[in-house]
Amino acid sequence: MEKNNEVIQTHPLVGWDISTVDSYDALMLRLHYQTPNRPEPEGTEVGQTLWLTTDVARQFISILEAGIAKIE
Repeated sequence: MEKNNEVIQTHPLVGWDISTVDSYDALMLRLHYQTPNRPEPEGTEVGQTLWLTTDVARQFISILEAGIAKIE
């Protein structure tokens, strides 16, 4: 079996902003992540603003819970 030597660059999640947007029946989500090789707080970035419908938010929660259960 060959090993895949590709490196996937990751950014540790360090926070988030979540709020409801009642006029759209949706949630707003922005993820805060750490940039590698940069000290906090200068290395903390805020990602794009994402909109989630309630159905998508429920699916997201379900996937996160399944991942946590698998790890634990």
